[in-house]
Amino acid sequence: MPRPCSIHCVMPSECGRAPGIAHHPAFRPAAAATALAIAATLLALAPPRASAAMRPSSGTRTAAGAEPPFPAGRLLAPVPASRPEAESPPEAASRLKEASRLKAGASAARKRTVPPRDVLPDLPSSQRLDQQLAEYALRASGIGWRSTGRCSDRTVRTCTSFEGIRWGTLRSLIDFAESSGCEVTVTGGTEHGHAGGTYSHANGYKIDIATGACVDEAVRRYPSIGVRGDGARLHRSPEGVVFAREKDHWDITIRRGPRG
Repeated sequence: MPRPCSIHCVMPSECGRAPGIAHHPAFRPAAAATALAIAATLLALAPPRASAAMRPSSGTRTAAGAEPPFPAGRLLAPVPASRPEAESPPEAASRLKEASRLKAGASAARKRTVPPRDVLPDLPSSQRLDQQLAEYALRASGIGWRSTGRCSDRTVRTCTSFEGIRWGTLRSLIDFAESSGCEVTVTGGTEHGHAGGTYSHANGYKIDIATGACVDEAVRRYPSIGVRGDGARLHRSPEGVVFAREKDHWDITIRRGPRG
């Protein structure tokens, strides 16, 4: 008895025994279903490929900061470089100000020819100072100065000059300011316009300071030694510094100084 041919036959001789089987109504649907199953299996086993939908076309750019539409696209997208946190305007201004201050300080240090602030020189009392060194010594000790002419020219009587002043005179004034705790302001130095003599302003032995409640009280603690020829009351400190109370200032005479 002849064997029926099926869709699984592999030998043409066997299918030849039933030549009408390919035209059977159930053959074509079954063959189509088998083909679809094989195609699905091949697609599942094939390695994944980036979909064309994941890649923007050459004529389209992704907006800055926008994420790709699919998770796979986000994984493939380049990671943006990290940026430092932006400074706020006050922080940036403060940093620039500090940098400018340090630069100016370095420049001043290179040009400085006198001791830095808060460092007083160790000099003999007879040493004569120039204007710049005297100003630094006073400023370092918290002592200010003023002049009616707002100047320091020794030849102008309305100026307040320290040019040629003795270190002993300046050092004794600094000691007075420190011991009294008063705010001291110099009003006269070596400029023209003062009385002459050996122990005079011009020769660097005298200096004038402004009066005030604290200064007046500190000076009057020293013993009184009488009245000067012009009527100014005199006080002498234990170190031999003489204070004369003139109209609007104390006229101070230092003949020796801390180191003679």
